[in-house]
This record gives sequence, C-alpha cells and structure tokens, in this order.
Amino acid sequence: MLFKNDKAARAQHQAVRENAGWYRWTHDLVEVRGKDAEKFLDRLFVGAITRTPVGRTKYTTMLNEDGKIIDDTIVMHMEEDCYRVSTLYAPQFIKWADAHKDGAAVSCEDITKNVDMYAVQGPRSLEIMNSLLAAPVDELKRFAVADNQIGDIAVHIHRSGFTGELGYEVYCRIEDTQAVEDAIRAACEKFSAPELTVLEVYVRSLPVEKGFALRQDMYGLTPYECGLDWSVSLDKDFIGKEALVKAKEDGPRYRLVGLEYLAESYEDIAQKETVYRYGVPCGFVRAAIYGYTVEKNIGFAVIEAKKAVVGERVTVGSNDSPAVITGKCWL
Repeated sequence: MLFKNDKAARAQHQAVRENAGWYRWTHDLVEVRGKDAEKFLDRLFVGAITRTPVGRTKYTTMLNEDGKIIDDTIVMHMEEDCYRVSTLYAPQFIKWADAHKDGAAVSCEDITKNVDMYAVQGPRSLEIMNSLLAAPVDELKRFAVADNQIGDIAVHIHRSGFTGELGYEVYCRIEDTQAVEDAIRAACEKFSAPELTVLEVYVRSLPVEKGFALRQDMYGLTPYECGLDWSVSLDKDFIGKEALVKAKEDGPRYRLVGLEYLAESYEDIAQKETVYRYGVPCGFVRAAIYGYTVEKNIGFAVIEAKKAVVGERVTVGSNDSPAVITGKCWL
C-alpha cells in the first residue's frame, strides 16, 4: 500500500519519470527449444509468433479453451528454434504447455534460477546504458533484444520495461549477477539515478499511471474486454480461438476500466472489493495505488460492460468509498 506522503516511494517514482532509476526484477523465465518451438508457441498465444524474427520480442496473452486470459507474457526470439517466455508464473506455464504439446518436438525449461535480470528505466536510461555497455544501443528498437557486454561479461539487452518510460532490461547469467549489479549501480550513480527499493513503485504506481495491467488484473477476461484487440491474430489457430471469436461476436460482458478513488485515503480498498452503481453491485476492484505523477488514488476495476461508462460515479466497498470510472491510462 502506497500513500501520498510516502517520501521514499515518491522520490523513487519521480526519479523514473524525470531522470532514471534501476531495480532487480523478479519475474520467471522459461526457455522453449526445439524444431517445433515456433509453431508450438504460435498455437499457445494469440499473437503471431511466426512473424517475430530472431532478435525481436512480442507482448501477447495466453488463453484457456473458453477464450479467457490465463497469462500475459513477453515472448523473446533468442535464436533459431529457441525462445524465452517472460512470465510471473513459470510452473503454471510449463504445466499448461506440457498438456498441449500434442507430440511437438519442443522442450520447456524453467531457467529462472540460471538467469538474472535488471531494469534501467527513465528518460536518461539510454545515456546510462551507453556509458555501461561495450556497444551503444541507440539503434536498438523497442521490443528488440541483442547481445552485448558489460566489461567482459556477456549480457542480453532488451529494450523494454514496465514503467511506460524509455527503458532497458539487462539479462545475465546468475553467476555474473553481483558484478553486473555493481556495474549498473556505479553507472546509475553518475546520473543520480537511484535503486528502486519500494516494490509497489515499479510493480504498481509507475505502471498503473501508464495503463499497464498485471496478469492478475486481466485474468478471466477476454483480450477484447481488456482493450487488447490489437494483440489478437485471428488469421491463425490458437487455443481458445473458437470461444474468443464467439465472445467477440456476442460483445463484451465486462470491461477492464480505470478507477479514480475520490477519498483522500484508499487504505480500506482491497482487491476484489465490490464496486456499486446506485447501490447495486456492478463489478469489483483489481488494483488500487497512489500515482505520484498524477497525484491521485487510481487503479483498475472489472465492470459490467453496459455500466462501464467513463465519468460515471460509483462507490467501492462496504464503506461506500466514492470513485469515478475512467480510461485505463492517466499519462
């Protein structure tokens, strides 16, 4: 829970918005290998993995047979017949993938304990990376990954992040992590870019202001109900496609929307708290956080589609905390 007067959280949040900051990320990584890796992943995800060349990455979602989101990931095409899937739920992903191999020549290995990742985020992140790396990354496009070095240490640099700012991710072998961290810390200190130590800043307050949702916010909804229409490739087959096409034809039952909490404090609001419209339940909360750039208590909620009207006043929880429905992005 973050509060308006949390000085440490505010300073770290604003450092990323105005300058830069760095942190060690805590996601899982699954390596998918084999001659059928491409077509296998193309069937697991709604995005067109077959149109993702080596050195490029793709944000996409994974659905169950009912056409509902069960995970959202970054799929990285590392080399021929080799991909890495960035997820917060590696064991669940591998269990699902194994159940849908259907004889495909492919292996899925959780390599989370073998690979570490650091993120450098913010307007000055490019300057920091160029001062840190053996080769400049000025030409590295968003959602591209490339080999590089920090000193004599081999790393992968991914132009991406979860803050809505210019940013880069540094992947290294776990045995190199201390040397990489020391180098990143020293480079960032020269630019007065702090380490982010408040988890909710880089997992919630920074992303939510920019409209970036977590898997737990979207779980059980269709991509269309989350505003992810652009990510769906209906010109190919994937698990859940038949149900998703029908859901698209029927129209959304729910919408993932933004909420601005109008009370000074939101500490009584938790995930799954009921949202009421004129005293009648119409949805539930998925996130509540303080946004230090927009100076508002904000978050996400799942609302019945016909009642998900931007500007509509609602109340949240048994204490009738006032809120208003908004778009999902504040910046």
